[in-house]
Amino acid sequence: MLLVLLLTVTCARERMPDVRIPSVSLSILTEGPITIADPIDIALNIYHRKKDEVEFPGESTDFLPFSLYEHMVKPARLRGDLVKTMVIYTVTLYDTGEFSFGPLQVQVGNEILSTEKLDITVLSVIPKNDPNPTLKDITPPYRPKMKRIMFLIIPLTLIGVAVAFYLLRKLIQKRPQEIPDLVFGERKIDPYEYSITELKALTKDQFKHSRDVKSIYSKISIVLRYFIGSTLDFSALTMTTNEIKRHLGKQRFSNVPLPRILNILKRSDMVKFAKENPHRERVDNDITESIEIVEKVHDTYSTNREASTDDV
Repeated sequence: MLLVLLLTVTCARERMPDVRIPSVSLSILTEGPITIADPIDIALNIYHRKKDEVEFPGESTDFLPFSLYEHMVKPARLRGDLVKTMVIYTVTLYDTGEFSFGPLQVQVGNEILSTEKLDITVLSVIPKNDPNPTLKDITPPYRPKMKRIMFLIIPLTLIGVAVAFYLLRKLIQKRPQEIPDLVFGERKIDPYEYSITELKALTKDQFKHSRDVKSIYSKISIVLRYFIGSTLDFSALTMTTNEIKRHLGKQRFSNVPLPRILNILKRSDMVKFAKENPHRERVDNDITESIEIVEKVHDTYSTNREASTDDV
């Protein structure tokens, strides 16, 4: 009986590998060529003492570019207080080529150990006549090819979407509403009387400093647009300054001081939208000049209307 026990101990000692304690290593368990998407079994061998706590990688992100399926732990007692903890990882890879698994870091007690990296070749197919294939014998998976017609269809589709979006935006935009003629009670207000009254009121308010520059130019712009549009019969209140310029330029109103009108309207736009702040003298001059423009256009076109009425 004693002889049997002695032989058992001797055999156990012979099976004990000659390794440093603690130590770690990697080995591949899967035999034969490995192809794309095959499960690959890899063993992490940890040699340590029984009292040592062991921590090893177990998250999928620790093995990139490999994907982790699962892992299992197999502890084995060697002799005395020496222990071998084997962690078997099952991983796979969805690509072909030469890849490195690891190195992995393992904490044994207070020590942090690192394994050597494990080189793994992943093939696309296994050649029939070569038991030890190399990558040069293998054709990698074909990359998906885009048909030539798609290079035409995709840009045309994008252009079509852009055009549809533009047209839809145009349709849902609110159309500028016609601004009705000013009416006082049952009587329609005369554009000339209204414009002169408002401009002269601006002069009084300005000297009293009861309005800021932005309010003054906003009123000047509305009065000039209303008067010019009513007198020359077009919707100036719904137009931008550039649109008014194009309209009056096409109609060739010879007796309309177009440059003076546009200068004041442009300055009003700059004050309202670009926060320009003209000097008080400039403001005074623009109000005075607006009054002169209204009177000049009124005198010219009221005379023309009277002459047309007499002819009839």
